[in-house]
Amino acid sequence: MKHLSVEAIDELRRSARNVVRELGLLNDAYFEIGVTLAERHLLIELTTCQSPTMGEIAECLLIDKSTVSRLISNAVKKGYIECFTDEKDRRKRFLKITEKGKTTLDAFEPIAFNQTKEALLTLTNEEIKTVHKGVALYAKGLKRLRIQNRDDIKHLALQNRANCCAEVGKKIENLLEIYKSLNQMGFTLELFDEKDEVGLYDIYRDVVDSGSQFPYACSSIEEFRRQFLIPKGQVYVCHSLDGEVIGGFYLRANYSGRSSHIANAAYMIRNTYRGKGVGSLLIKASLHLAKNLGLQAMQFNMVLSQNNLAVQIYERLGFNIVGTIPDAVRNTDGSYQNGYVMHRKLNDL
Repeated sequence: MKHLSVEAIDELRRSARNVVRELGLLNDAYFEIGVTLAERHLLIELTTCQSPTMGEIAECLLIDKSTVSRLISNAVKKGYIECFTDEKDRRKRFLKITEKGKTTLDAFEPIAFNQTKEALLTLTNEEIKTVHKGVALYAKGLKRLRIQNRDDIKHLALQNRANCCAEVGKKIENLLEIYKSLNQMGFTLELFDEKDEVGLYDIYRDVVDSGSQFPYACSSIEEFRRQFLIPKGQVYVCHSLDGEVIGGFYLRANYSGRSSHIANAAYMIRNTYRGKGVGSLLIKASLHLAKNLGLQAMQFNMVLSQNNLAVQIYERLGFNIVGTIPDAVRNTDGSYQNGYVMHRKLNDL
């Protein structure tokens, strides 16, 4: 086992920070050209790869899809790149650098090249060799760590998936036990009151603006009321002990007439409370509440296929994907994702 002193690690971190600052990477845009560091890397990749997809660019730049989506959106607005759709698969969006993008990159390259050159000229030949070797080795170490972390995450995901599969079929705790679990976590679950509207709308707006959960395009208070409050049904709100609204869901019949025995629900959790198990408890509570109303099944009409966490939770709680709607939801970058119809009977609760 290698021994690394705290001093050595901190010294490397200080040196890395100094490099970032000296290169001007903390500025919003480089020099007077107006291109950001991320945009420059995007343009460089588009000159070396022929019509890559958004996913391929994200993989090359080592950034997540939501970040690359914003990056591409801004680059399109500035006229640096163009997006075009695969005629055979509208979910795929390909990227291409424009003439303006090439001109911008050409204007930047001499500045960046000369900055590096002039900095190296202040060093001796031996120091220059040390810089080359040191930077390359540090990049090598960072890459190894990234791959190791990625493999660890994959292994953990497989374990979680196995645990989820093992939990499918287990009887869901009763409503009293669910309320008790919420209380032990410091939360309550109650029917909606007018005083809850502001807090619940605040969560709704964040969820809609994220684009990761609901297909709604508008996050206005009027749209919130139309989607959550006006339709016939019940709305439940989860509070912290100090009264903060931390989540909630609506519960209603999915259809009318001879199909009115099928329930529908939608859930929201404040971002700071996600990943704590509250969402799963709200889903479980809604299943029991639906059954108590005489409903026989729960159906979700549009679960976004890229919302992997939600799909896993629903499957763990006994839901099945009974249908797939191709290209059901348009993403912010213009690409599409499928929508799942998920269903669960309530007689085995």
